[in-house]
Amino acid sequence: MALHRRSILKAAGALAASGVLEVTAPAILRASTPVKLTLPWLPLGTYSFPFVAKKLGFWQKRGLDVTIDRGFGSGKVCVPVDQGQYDFGLLDLAVMMNCASKGLDLVAIAGQWPRSPIGIFSLKEYNITKPKDLEGQTVAFDVGSGDFQLWPAFVKATGIDDAKISKVTMDAAALIKALVDKQVKAEGNFFGSIAPSLWAQGMQVNSILYEDYGVKMFSVVLAAKRSTIEKKPQLCQAFVDGMLEGMKYVYLNPEKSVELHLDSVKEFKGGSPANKKVIEYGQEVGTALGLVASVKQHGLGYMDPDLVATTRRTVETYMGAKGTPPADKLFTNQFIGAVKLTDAEWAAVVKRSQQYLPTKG
Repeated sequence: MALHRRSILKAAGALAASGVLEVTAPAILRASTPVKLTLPWLPLGTYSFPFVAKKLGFWQKRGLDVTIDRGFGSGKVCVPVDQGQYDFGLLDLAVMMNCASKGLDLVAIAGQWPRSPIGIFSLKEYNITKPKDLEGQTVAFDVGSGDFQLWPAFVKATGIDDAKISKVTMDAAALIKALVDKQVKAEGNFFGSIAPSLWAQGMQVNSILYEDYGVKMFSVVLAAKRSTIEKKPQLCQAFVDGMLEGMKYVYLNPEKSVELHLDSVKEFKGGSPANKKVIEYGQEVGTALGLVASVKQHGLGYMDPDLVATTRRTVETYMGAKGTPPADKLFTNQFIGAVKLTDAEWAAVVKRSQQYLPTKG
């Protein structure tokens, strides 16, 4: 696995510091077609499924040799995918749409989270429970992350005074530690990135979710260049099927998936029990955010057209995006439908994972 060693070491260091199948017919491709995927963020438990897909050979049996790299925020995924440095990228759909409004020709081809986990988070002891409480506070962000990209939307939707909020920026690894070390009282993040690190330390988190204040949107999707979809549909199908097979495995086999994830990122091997808990909690948050009725009906990866359209309206209304392509040009479900859960499987996964959903306040 060709992960960037420095990036992974940095990510693993941050975690340590905070203490913290349904088989489908493989597409016929030439042997070992090289494919590159970028995550939107650190290789946390919310993104176990690509590591599981690679480790268990779900891509290999479809003729793909997949490289997985960590990301530096959704805002920094758009350009590398558009320029062909990566074949596929996981990123927040609203951020992808904003990039599309600026001329980048990206299309979402599978969904991960229909529910949005973006928000501002703080330790429960600070009693920061509503947007107005952020005035007079210092809020930390990673500038490439979806929460920062969508901050103007949150400010506009809530009417808070942005001038009364001091914003500091830091990289992804430092951001994970910021709340644990009490360097700041609040930070922008994805629930699945920050909450597991706090829970592993026995800390409780308050969540101010953007979607609870009108910023409605589909969250993380898998995106590719339009030309990749048009010229290499077989590649896209094979990649999506392998990825979603990995996602299903994570949903149904959480304990084994934690081990596969840890074993895939060698800098995590032999880590502390807290590190293992961070991955475990992250997986469960990621699972809970993916379980909506439309996905049960149509299959893993399905993107509800109405929610995609709502996301586009959010981007135009709150982010000032101009010339955003029509919603039906920004996503496709043509590669979705081969990987599903049975009714019994779905019920069991919902029962197990719903306790990990973020709650308001």
